[in-house]
Order: sequence, then structure tokens, then C-alpha cells
Amino acid sequence: MIKHQVVIIGSGLGGLLTAVFLAKEGYDVAVLEQNKQVGGCLQTFSFDKKVFDSAVHYIGALGDGEVLNRIFDYAGVMSRLKLKQLDQDNFDQVIIEGADRVFQLGQGKAAFLDNLLQAFPEEHTVIYKYYQFLEATANAYPLYNLRTGDAAEKQPYEQLSLKDVLRDTGASPLLQAVLTGNSILYAGDHRYTSWATHVLVSKSYIDSSWRCEGGASQIAKYLWKELQAHGGTIYRHEKVSRLQYEDGKIIAAHCDSGNVFYADQFIANIHPKEVLALVEEDSAFKKVYKNRVNQARESIACLMVNIVLSPGKVVYKNYNVNWNYGDPLATIEKLKEVFPVNYSIYYTEDEANRGYAESVSILTYIDAGDFDTWAATFNNTIAPGDRGEAYEHYKQYKAAQLLEKIAERFPEIVQFKKSLKIATPLTYRDYQGSGTGSLYGMLKDVHQQAATSFSTKTRIPNLYLTGQNVNLHGVLGVAMTAIVTAAEFTGMDHILRKIR
Repeated sequence: MIKHQVVIIGSGLGGLLTAVFLAKEGYDVAVLEQNKQVGGCLQTFSFDKKVFDSAVHYIGALGDGEVLNRIFDYAGVMSRLKLKQLDQDNFDQVIIEGADRVFQLGQGKAAFLDNLLQAFPEEHTVIYKYYQFLEATANAYPLYNLRTGDAAEKQPYEQLSLKDVLRDTGASPLLQAVLTGNSILYAGDHRYTSWATHVLVSKSYIDSSWRCEGGASQIAKYLWKELQAHGGTIYRHEKVSRLQYEDGKIIAAHCDSGNVFYADQFIANIHPKEVLALVEEDSAFKKVYKNRVNQARESIACLMVNIVLSPGKVVYKNYNVNWNYGDPLATIEKLKEVFPVNYSIYYTEDEANRGYAESVSILTYIDAGDFDTWAATFNNTIAPGDRGEAYEHYKQYKAAQLLEKIAERFPEIVQFKKSLKIATPLTYRDYQGSGTGSLYGMLKDVHQQAATSFSTKTRIPNLYLTGQNVNLHGVLGVAMTAIVTAAEFTGMDHILRKIR
């Protein structure tokens, strides 16, 4: 029997940041992690002596004075991170199948606008209209600007769909495609995606874009150190099997190890469906809430092909490449007939051969249902399992399809491929606990916001949520949600004042 003031289930970015925020306020915080490696989507892995990020390949808004920089600075990690800024005039290259040229998205307002104006000189007015509305929207979201405010500020933008706003700007179809060319960052879909999601994600990368040299796991490592410095504890290999519910609240987290963790407050940095499964008492949550969680759809899943390259053969690109099969916001729909419908390539520079890439990671959408045959299997470092030959053949087949498409424009990647590893939705599910292996957790639908949005507070007064399934996903979205969760304890004014 172990006792703490606050127990946090899951050591993803949301759990770690929330833990640090509370520990800095004097709370006795414990984090329970079922795996050996902490960090969730921040995890890295290695093969062939090269390090790969499992999910976070670049991060926005880390420049001086920018929102994530200030959050990480308050969390005590910003000055420790080893970062490399992507090219100022081209952090994301956009390729639209059928277009006769490639496009470059620049960092900073000036570079971003200049690139678009050069590519679309006849749409000068439209481009300025788009950017002014993007800035106005971002300014209307208090937390994005690390200030308190009234919900009425953002209300005019909350119901707007990305598809409708782009149409109303009068932008040509090609300009719309370029503006959403890196929408893999938020799984953009013309049926569901809100304008606000596009703004808050895109604006952070336009502000500034960075790679974590040596991998994003350094963020988790330094958050762990900061947590320890303030008296917090992380217990690894502690998989929670039950949340004990008595007298209207959670009193303990029971783990497979036999350990029982008692606390006054509990925070779940895991999928809400898992939270419901852990609380066995039927009366703990209202039926309508349980139905809303259990019936929620997941965002699109992904296939990742990580490649070690022959040394000194493939020129390093200090930007990312985003290819889309036509309209980026329609690619998810096209998955029923076409694969791949998109891909993003992330390069890692070889420190021993500057100017050349040592590896690339290639991300593409895939339907998680394609792997339903093996859904009952499980495999990670803690509980190794064998999914069988048919699974291995299938993922190799899908990777080969992807590499065939890559070779059309980047033949050097395939030609100088030394070794590779493939991650499927089941890989992400088993290592990161991401539901069905979806990219960004539960699907947020702009047309059904009440049904697809979730609060950090639950009906159980001492149980809270944090992480990508609440509010906004991604590093910045999860960081902002961690502030909201911590503010339930500290007060929003108090924590924002300290961050500022």
C-alpha cells in the first residue's frame, strides 16, 4: 500500500507536464507507467545503431517568447533541449499530385506570406484575407496566448469548419490544397475538421519549427528529472488494472504488480475508454457519458516506415516533405480505393557526414481496420508477442506500396535503403496505448462538438483527464490541456501568471 496526494496514470507528455506543474506547487505527485520507457508519443527506439522518434518528428512554437517555449521554460526543460530549427523559408515542402510544381511553407509571417505570394501572385488579396483571419482566430483563444479570458472571445470561431472557411476566402482549389498540405499534423478531413484546429496547429509551426536532435524522448527525460527535483516519483512497470471507487470517489489504483496506490486525487493520462473500463462501479458515470465515450470514433491511423540509409548517399533536407494525392482534406476518404493517399518524410542528419541524412521516417495514413485480423494480439517490450507470418507479410506489402510511391520522386531513399522497420496501428496501440492505434485519439467533429469534446473534469470529483483526447492533440495541444488540468488544483490565473 503506497500513499500520495496525487496519482497520475500514464507518463505521456500530458501526464508528465501535469505532474511537474503540480509538484512545483508542492503537491506530492506519483506517476504510474505500465512500460519501461516513459513519454508516450515522445518515446524513441533504435535499430542499426540509429535513433528514431516514434511519433514526434518536429515541434512548433519553440522560439523565444512563443507559447510552447514559455510552457517548457516554466516546466524546467527548455534550456536543456538540443534543438535544430528547420529552414526559415521552407519548413514544410508541399507536393500535390497533378500540380506542375512544389510549394514551400516558410516560418514567420513574412516568409510564410512571401512564399505564398510568389506561388500565387494572382491571389494576393485572398492570401492576406486568409492570414488575417488565421491571426484573429489565434488571438481569440486565451490559452494559446497564455492569458485568461472569456469563452465568448473564441465563440465566433468555434463552429466554423475548415472546409467552409477556406471556401469563403475565395482561394483557388490549388491554394487551398497548399494551405492544408501538411494537414497530416491534425488529420485534416473536410467532413469533420474545425477551422480552429487548423489554426492552432498550423500557426504554431508557422511561428517556428524545430527538430529535437537525438529524439523527442529528451523532453520526457528532462521532465522526469524536473519532477524528481520537486519531490515527485515515477513508478514504471505499474499497469493499472482497477480504480477502486467508494463513496462517490476514487480511493486507490490497483496494479497488476499487486501494488495499490492510494491518493486524494487521480488524473488519467490514458484513453477515456480505458478509464471507464478501470472504474467498475456502474453508477460512477452516467449512462449518457459512457455511451458518448464508448461510441466515439477514433481519428485515422498511420503506417510508419523507418529507414536507415547508407552513409553519405542521401542529401539531408532541413525540411519535411508532404505529398498528397489531390486535396489533402479528402485523402482519408480516398483510402477506401487508393493507397497511399499521402506521405510525409522526416530526415535526420548524419552527425558524422554533415549534409547527408542518416535516416528517414515516412508517415502515411492507413485504415486501422486493415489490421482487425490481428486485433486480439499484443506485442511490446514488456509483453512480447508474435502476430504471425500473415501479419508480417501484410505490413511488408503495405510498406512496399508506400516505397514504390516514394521512389517516383525520391528514388535515392529506396536505392540507398540499408535497413528498415515498420510500425502499424497495432504497434502504436501496444506501445502508446492509443486506442485503436489512431494518430490523434478520439475524432473531434466540428458539427458535433458537444458529443466529441471532453472536459478535464469528470463526474467523479477527484478524477480528472488530461492528454490528447481532451481539447487539442499534438505537443502544443497536450501542453495546453496539461495547464487546464493543473489549473483545477492551482487556479488558472495562478499558473498562467507563473508561466508568463
